[in-house]
Amino acid sequence: MGKEIWSWIKTLVLAVILALVIRNYAFAFYVVDGQSMEPTLKNGQVLVVNNFTYRFWEPKQGDVIIFNKEEITGRRKNIFSSKFALVKRVIALPGDTVYIQDGQVYVNDQPLAEEYIDCEITEDYGPITLEEGWLFVLGDNRHQGASMDSRSFGPIEMSCVLGRADYIILPSPHKVD
Repeated sequence: MGKEIWSWIKTLVLAVILALVIRNYAFAFYVVDGQSMEPTLKNGQVLVVNNFTYRFWEPKQGDVIIFNKEEITGRRKNIFSSKFALVKRVIALPGDTVYIQDGQVYVNDQPLAEEYIDCEITEDYGPITLEEGWLFVLGDNRHQGASMDSRSFGPIEMSCVLGRADYIILPSPHKVD
């Protein structure tokens, strides 16, 4: 009986350690809170966030990322911890010049093709050139006041990026586009 209990304790401890390692270094789960990423992401959806990819590769234009922005309220919460974060789409990378004019987003003087949005931005912005280590992010919901993003708080540091939103697992599982 004592050996069986000890075996259960070792198994449970190993499972907890493995779960913590996976959560911190492989993936985490976040709940979307709000409408800033509609129509791509809806309020209440549960996202699988890949914490591993950006340990080896840099974010790419078009990636949907989760990042910390401590001074912002109304953030997404990690299901298994007290971390709060924002979810936005990467629009411009270090060295890029970004601006918004007449409802169109431009990166390096090229109009950005954005099939994932359902309306244009109503106000102009920029131009700004991003320094090394910084990203420009926007919510997919471009309706007036619907998304707090780099237009309101400026570029974000890459060191604040927690991971890439890869999959929606609830309510209907599918890949984030």
